[in-house]
Amino acid sequence: MKTRTGIYIPSFIAIGLALSMPVIADETQNKEIETIIVKGELLPTTAQNAANSIDVISKEALEKTGAAHIQDVLQQVGNVNVASGSSRARFFQIRGIGERSQFVDPVNPSVGVAIDGIDYTGIGNAATLFDIDQVEVFKGPQGTSVGANAMAGFINLNSTETGSDQESKLRLELGNYGLQQVAAAFGGDINEDVEFRVSASKLQGDGYIENTYLDRKDTNGFDELAIRAAVDAQVTDEYSISAVLHKFDIDNGYDAFSLNLDRTTLSDEPGFDRQDTTAFGLTQKYLGLNAVDLQLFLSTSSSDLAYGYDEDWSYVGIAPGWEYSSTDHYFRDRAANQVDFSATSKDKDWVVGLYNQSLSTDLLREYTYAAADFSSKYDVVNTAVYGEKRHALAENIEVSVGLRVEQYTGDYTDSNATNSDTDETMIGGHFSANKQYNDEFMAYFRISRGFKAGGINGEALANVSSEADIDLQQELLDNSSFESETLDNVELGLRFNSADNKLSAEASLFYSTRTNMQIKQWITNEDEVIAGGESPTFIGYISNAPSGSNSGVETNVSYQLVDAVRIYAAFSILETEVNDFYRLEEDENDNEYRLSLDGREQAHAPKYQFNLGTDWQITDRITANLNLSGKDEFFYSYSHDEKSDSVVLTNASLSYKGDMLDVTLWARNITDEEYGVRGFYFGNDPRDEYTPKNWEQFGEPSVIGIKIDYVF
Repeated sequence: MKTRTGIYIPSFIAIGLALSMPVIADETQNKEIETIIVKGELLPTTAQNAANSIDVISKEALEKTGAAHIQDVLQQVGNVNVASGSSRARFFQIRGIGERSQFVDPVNPSVGVAIDGIDYTGIGNAATLFDIDQVEVFKGPQGTSVGANAMAGFINLNSTETGSDQESKLRLELGNYGLQQVAAAFGGDINEDVEFRVSASKLQGDGYIENTYLDRKDTNGFDELAIRAAVDAQVTDEYSISAVLHKFDIDNGYDAFSLNLDRTTLSDEPGFDRQDTTAFGLTQKYLGLNAVDLQLFLSTSSSDLAYGYDEDWSYVGIAPGWEYSSTDHYFRDRAANQVDFSATSKDKDWVVGLYNQSLSTDLLREYTYAAADFSSKYDVVNTAVYGEKRHALAENIEVSVGLRVEQYTGDYTDSNATNSDTDETMIGGHFSANKQYNDEFMAYFRISRGFKAGGINGEALANVSSEADIDLQQELLDNSSFESETLDNVELGLRFNSADNKLSAEASLFYSTRTNMQIKQWITNEDEVIAGGESPTFIGYISNAPSGSNSGVETNVSYQLVDAVRIYAAFSILETEVNDFYRLEEDENDNEYRLSLDGREQAHAPKYQFNLGTDWQITDRITANLNLSGKDEFFYSYSHDEKSDSVVLTNASLSYKGDMLDVTLWARNITDEEYGVRGFYFGNDPRDEYTPKNWEQFGEPSVIGIKIDYVF
């Protein structure tokens, strides 16, 4: 039996550090403590008092890094990782849990994403950051507030609020690799009861790949238009309406994997990663009843998604007699509607609600080696009742109980005559208690459960009849469907904010167990010689491991060293394992056998991550920032044992804040480290007769830019 002693020693050190720091803060002078309101909770909550693990990233923190997309900042958040395999990293892992890709079959996400309350889970290309006021990263199951899409956590983006109190700006940004951004944000008061805000951003760049065969530098480039508009109207003293409108038009290239294992590609038919989304959200609040306040949130969104790649990563003539040539293209139409009705007590200590989401996804796959185009339709309806009650046990102790009962129905059909219905009831929730020892220090304890639904492996079923190997046939039949997964989490957290706001520190210790753990696997013919123009075989499916566990610690410390210098540090540790799990392998005689992965670390789960930095107020108008962020190596997949390299990235910025003109010089990955953000293992190079190897998509190289804002 494995022990976990190793994780508890640094955990207790970190918690002890957080507990000891009030002694250091006693000598500092008084400053006002900023109150940060967390918008992703059901009841009004401040970041300081939340009995939940939440990282809040402010607009100021986003601006100084030159961050344009959510992928640019998440890797600085403890125990959060991203997976690419696309133009932008739109698959996220929190505490080692989360999906890494989507191809043929529908995906039930572990990490939810919302922008202004509208669900963008699984379509994170839209998570651009211009005029985003706050990013909230919830770690651990959010089974009460979000439900099925947030078993591992939840990422919540909020646009800048409406009204004339907010800054309006015009932006011009230029950088290397062809980076150009033109953007504007403007808000104001139509009258004393109606406020508005509109933002628009056009971001373009060549990307970080050179296609030497086509002599182009933009085949992995990006072209992203983001428009967000909002109106808030106080109709009467008791009744208000808020409306948001989103338009995202993303036309990115996708040409990321290199046969040369570097940043040059040889594709003759580079891929694409496009998204065209229109979304609308409406919130109505009525405060005129004696006992409760009512809120109704409605949203609708429509997305055209297109994703494709050159499967052979090469060109005709690269290795005559060995090569093959194919493309794989996926076109999805996604339509989603949400209704969320809630009643909240006047003193904001309880809430009950009814939630419904309908999601319809139509897929068309065009694949060179398929006898015909493949199509599928997946209709999902989630209906939930939820509630949360907070109660003060004593003057400084509060407990909270939350429950969510969600009915999930899914209807899947495809052109291979596969028909499957999923109908299950899932239950999640939490119990938490927090004690406020004084104005500066609090501790909390939380037990929570999250869940995500099971489903059908349509691709596996479709390939049963075409697979000649009897063992592989049986493997596909055995995994024609997969069960729902639950995650149970226990967490202890500590927070400290000194009265003068010079020192803040927090630490959390968690242990999670996964039941019916959903794992993506692949069947490939990587050990076979591919000749005569035949295509390789890639069959993906999801299976269930009986259990897994995820545990760790997360710490954050910020200290005002002197009046002009602030230092900050974050360190996280993660230990993961999967139990009683295997994958199919072939021995030297091409016989299949089951290789045990019992006790192996989970995929995309680095053992440590850290973030160290300093802000230096050089003058009243000039600020410098230096930041180091790093992470340990991690397994790319369960289908092979290849790993990423550990990495340390150096980032810096220099900002000038004038009366009407703000200028920021920023740089990320200054030392030009090469690191992977997605990895596969198979044979795909005809020049070496398809010898299997680790293929990596690299993160961004050294990038620099200048951002000029005219503020009015």
